[in-house]
Amino acid sequence: MLVIHSYKPSHYDLSLHNITLGGEWTYDGTVKITLDIKESVQEIVLNAAEIKVKDAEIITEAGKQSQGLQTTDISYDTKKNRVTLKFPESLPTTKNVVLTVNFTGILNHEMGGFYRSEYRSAAADTTAFHDGTNHHMFSTQFESSDARRAFPCMDEPNLKAELTLSLEIPEDQTAISNMPVKETKKSSRDGWKIVEFEKAPKMSTYLYAWAFGDFEYIEDHTKRAYQGKRLPVRVYTTKGLSKQGAFALENAHKVIDLFSDVFGVEYPLPKSDLLAVHEFSAGGMSSFFFCISLNPPRLVRLFSLCFICEPVTALLMRAHYILLTSVQARSMLSLRLASMMSASSYTPSRR
Repeated sequence: MLVIHSYKPSHYDLSLHNITLGGEWTYDGTVKITLDIKESVQEIVLNAAEIKVKDAEIITEAGKQSQGLQTTDISYDTKKNRVTLKFPESLPTTKNVVLTVNFTGILNHEMGGFYRSEYRSAAADTTAFHDGTNHHMFSTQFESSDARRAFPCMDEPNLKAELTLSLEIPEDQTAISNMPVKETKKSSRDGWKIVEFEKAPKMSTYLYAWAFGDFEYIEDHTKRAYQGKRLPVRVYTTKGLSKQGAFALENAHKVIDLFSDVFGVEYPLPKSDLLAVHEFSAGGMSSFFFCISLNPPRLVRLFSLCFICEPVTALLMRAHYILLTSVQARSMLSLRLASMMSASSYTPSRR
C-alpha cells in the first residue's frame, strides 16, 4: 500500500503501443501523470508489477519556464509492487507537474492486469490473432490491485484521477474502453491503427478498463433520456457469438433506467458497454461504464453490480428488483449511494 501525503495524481495520459502478438507478448507504453506536489520531495514512488521502467522525466515550472529533470536512479521493490524514481534535486511544491514514464509491459495469461484470452472462434471469417492453435482477445481485470500490472500508477482506490487512453491495435480489430472513441487514425506501423478515447472522469484505477479483439456487438438504447439523449447500450462478444447476448441486452438498458429512478441519480456518462471475455477469473467486473463478464454473455448490468444469468433465473432477479423498489430498500440504498459520492466525482462501490 502506498502511504503518500506529499503528492497525488489528477490525470493519467496513457498510450500503449508496439504490441507483440505471440512470442514474448510484450508491449511498450508511455504514461504522463499530472501530479500535485504538496511537499518537496526528491523521489516519486509508483505501483508497478511485471513492469519495466525504461526512463522517466518530470517537468516542473520555474517561474514561467519549464524545467525537465531526468531520473538518476530507478529501483524496484517487487514484494511490495513498487518502483521508486529518484531525481537529481528536490521537486518544489506546485500543482500540475507532469511525470512522463516510458515502460514495457507483458500481455500475461493469468487473467489479471492487461492480459490475453485464448478461444476457438465461432466465425470462419474471424480476423483474431491465431497462434496455430487458438485465437486471442485482449482485455483488462484491475480489481482490486492489478492496474499496476498494466502501467505504472498510484494504484490505490482513494487516489482517484482522470484517464486519457490511446491504443495501437491491428486495423481489423475493435477497441473499447470506459469512454467512447474520440478519434481513430493510421499508425506508422503497417497494418495497425491508433484508437484514442475521450477523457474518462475522475475514478479509482481499479475501475479503468479497455479491451481489443475481433469483436461484434448488438445494441439498444435506454427508454429514458439522459442529458437530453437516450443512452446506447451494447453487448460485445467475439465474432459469431453476439446472438448469445440478446438476454443481456434486453435487460441491461431497463436496469439503467430502473436504478436511475430508484436512486434518484441519473446515469452520468454517454454509454454503457458489456463485454464477454473467454477467460475470466472473477464472476464479473463492473468498471465505470464498462462491464466485463465470463463468456457466454448473458448479463444484466446494474449501476455498480454485474450478474451472469440464464433466462431461467430471471424470476429470481425480478423478485430482487421488486425488493429494491420498496420504500425501506430505496431509503437504505440511497443512503449508501450518497456515502459513495463526493462533490467532485462518483465512484461505484466495490463488490
